[in-house]
Amino acid sequence: MAFSLSTFQTQMGSGGARPSLFSFSVTGLTDSGLDDLSFMCNVSELPGLSITPIERQYYGRTVKIPGDMVFADLTTTIINDENMGLRTGIEKWMARMNSHESNTRGFGAWGKEGATGTLTQYGKSPTTVSADATTSIYKVNFVGLFPQTLGEIALSYDSASEIEQFDVTWGYQYWDQV
Repeated sequence: MAFSLSTFQTQMGSGGARPSLFSFSVTGLTDSGLDDLSFMCNVSELPGLSITPIERQYYGRTVKIPGDMVFADLTTTIINDENMGLRTGIEKWMARMNSHESNTRGFGAWGKEGATGTLTQYGKSPTTVSADATTSIYKVNFVGLFPQTLGEIALSYDSASEIEQFDVTWGYQYWDQV
């Protein structure tokens, strides 16, 4: 098979998917304070997906049967705003799931602590003239989303010209492509 540059360029369409064109938002949790998350989420990922095989022996051979689907954790890096609204919102959410001192839940029924996270990947729109016009090319809803780990914020006198950021690892029940 001969390599054809024009075939490759045709397959790339508008230049290929760009990892910097995305947004992440959280909805469905009242009073969370996370309304601006889509503007301040600096780094995210499309988490991996795997199916754990069930191995059985059959006449001396190992047969692999597709088993449980395992959803990898979602990790984001969030730029800290000056009033620490997003971090405070996530801290309060985590404290409602299990309070710091009394070890009690602030949510009524199990499962009510989860929200829906939406990760949208954008592509450059080839039909518009504007260079910053984008269109959604891939969208995933993370159902039953909740913060699992809230990372530290490094403080240092040596970092005068940097903006604070912190990592959040999110757990969820499953994701659906929208």
